[in-house]
Amino acid sequence: MRLREQIRRMMYGRYGNDQLGMFCFVLYIIVWIVSLGFRRTWFGRILSVADYMFVIIYFVRFFSRNVYQRQRENQKFLSVMNRVKNYFKFVRLRYQERSGTKKLYRCPKCRQMIRVPRGRGKIEITCPKCHFAFIKKT
Repeated sequence: MRLREQIRRMMYGRYGNDQLGMFCFVLYIIVWIVSLGFRRTWFGRILSVADYMFVIIYFVRFFSRNVYQRQRENQKFLSVMNRVKNYFKFVRLRYQERSGTKKLYRCPKCRQMIRVPRGRGKIEITCPKCHFAFIKKT
């Protein structure tokens, strides 16, 4: 019980774990596993250095007392990851609709996905979110 209380006191006011920390830790595990295959090559040495960097970043963030800065870093990471996820979601949906009756476009202003019917020629598309009108060929 005494050790548990000491750990609790040590962690008081510390930042802990978040999505960026978990991403660094998973990246550390992946790079470590890949580096096992290249142990005695120059590429393996580079991977080992990268491996140590990810684990150091993870622990520095985990034990940091600068909570505001860690939250800002995490928010920036989440915004980048959301852009990447949305891009691949759009690509997947466009691939699924490639031979269907609808065509996908993105609004140039707010980046909202819009489905329009195929084979109508040039039409004016109005975004349902921001009401921006643009002309595209379907």
